[in-house]
Amino acid sequence: MIIAIPSSSDKPDAIIDERFGRCSFFCFYHTDTKNLEFKENTLKNAAEGVGPQVVAFLANNGVSEVYAREFGPKAKNMLEKLSIKMKLVEEKQTLEKLIERINRM
Repeated sequence: MIIAIPSSSDKPDAIIDERFGRCSFFCFYHTDTKNLEFKENTLKNAAEGVGPQVVAFLANNGVSEVYAREFGPKAKNMLEKLSIKMKLVEEKQTLEKLIERINRM
């Protein structure tokens, strides 16, 4: 399974970005191999409709679950349509800390 996490940089010790659609990078965590892959969010500066466009990008990358600080209504709608699970991350933390928690689940 591939999990996407909005990230403030392309490093494992980055803080989870509070912005879903306009984050700088997405961290793709491959649960089967435990590998991290970072992709720049080239849609972050789009004028409008960023949320649904980002969700399409995630779906095209095989993402089945997203952990984020928040989801906008349009992004949430699109995630539900594509059956991509949404998980809210309540506290500010690093990618490493979140992935450790995911691995313990």
